[in-house]
Amino acid sequence: MTSQLEGVRTVGIVDDVTAEAEALGRLFEDFDMRALIMPRPEPRATAEEYLSTFPPMDVLVCDHLLRNSWTVAFTGAELAARANSRPEKLPAIVMSTHVGTHEASSIHQWRADIPAVVPKGAESEQVLGAVQYAIEEAAGKVSRERRRFRTPVEVLAVHPEGESPYAEVLVSGWSLTRPARLPLSRLEQDTGTSAGSLPPGTWLRAEVNCYARQAEDLCFTHITLAPQLSEEILAL
Repeated sequence: MTSQLEGVRTVGIVDDVTAEAEALGRLFEDFDMRALIMPRPEPRATAEEYLSTFPPMDVLVCDHLLRNSWTVAFTGAELAARANSRPEKLPAIVMSTHVGTHEASSIHQWRADIPAVVPKGAESEQVLGAVQYAIEEAAGKVSRERRRFRTPVEVLAVHPEGESPYAEVLVSGWSLTRPARLPLSRLEQDTGTSAGSLPPGTWLRAEVNCYARQAEDLCFTHITLAPQLSEEILAL
């Protein structure tokens, strides 16, 4: 088969399980691309320090949870997000067995800077499509599903427990019936307000990709506190 990714010759792979990294590498090699499996990072290295050790490559694919075999302070989601947001952008996606599970909330806090998240075991067309997404976004071509618009957001409940605390919210521009998860780290960073002080019914404003198909694909940026909104205003 011929590669669907024009101009992509080298793909970097980060996975703490060697067998899984090699299996993914074979997928890309089947499409005439070179796969580079990244070595174990130094135990105290940050995501940026680890990225700085990488050789030249066209795209990066990261497993999310890297702590099964490695002693690291970052996740694959953070690594991919920082690669995508560098001045010299390195297009990066995340592949994980935790897509659609509770563990996915630890991906969500970095989702604004990750063009695509793909479940492990996905068909090659889905993997290559996700890589194409990342390449196009790095070049400034943002897909409809990733474009963010200012919209009201209502806090339904705050869940401060667990490894990835979140607020359950309704995003007015996306759905008035389907709740989504807003990472508390993002909310507190943008508003400067402790999430524990936000009661249910609090209204926010945020830039959100309201054309996202799934709740886990929603990204929240530039979050601010908003006045209480009436039902009449929401109906406009």
